[in-house]
Amino acid sequence: MRDFGQVELFEAEAIGEPGNRTFRLRLLSEGEAASLWLEKEQLAALTVAIRQLLEQTEEGDASPEAGAPSGGTFPDQPQVDFKIGRLGMGYDEAQRMVRIFAYEPDQDENATPSFSCNATRDQCRAFADGADELIRAGRPICILCDGPIYPGGHNCPRSNGHAVHPISLE
Repeated sequence: MRDFGQVELFEAEAIGEPGNRTFRLRLLSEGEAASLWLEKEQLAALTVAIRQLLEQTEEGDASPEAGAPSGGTFPDQPQVDFKIGRLGMGYDEAQRMVRIFAYEPDQDENATPSFSCNATRDQCRAFADGADELIRAGRPICILCDGPIYPGGHNCPRSNGHAVHPISLE
């Protein structure tokens, strides 16, 4: 297992044009970099899970955290680079840190994670905001079938494929 400890940079990135994008988590810690590739749905689920965890662990009288530290330049060749099969998450109450675990595809359910790191609550909030922005920047999603709406429209199977829903410019 590769344990990055507390990260200096924790962000999501989308590469490519909407409809043909690839997503990854970019992490920096003590001069090392990690690129963890994932699906858009995994990124969306991670964002929701982080927001829920932060909400469930809110501490009303806790002192405010320092702002999320800015990371350095992300290298072209990170030391850790793999596709995520599944993700896990926990919370360390004593340190007020979110712990993230990544498993490679086809890894046994009881296996040790391939990668882990800690992020502050502020870093997680900033991550979730940035990830939401990336997700919204893609193709709109049909409210009936959850399928992508292409620039030329969308033949929705929930409306028997007869209704074409163009992208709204508003």
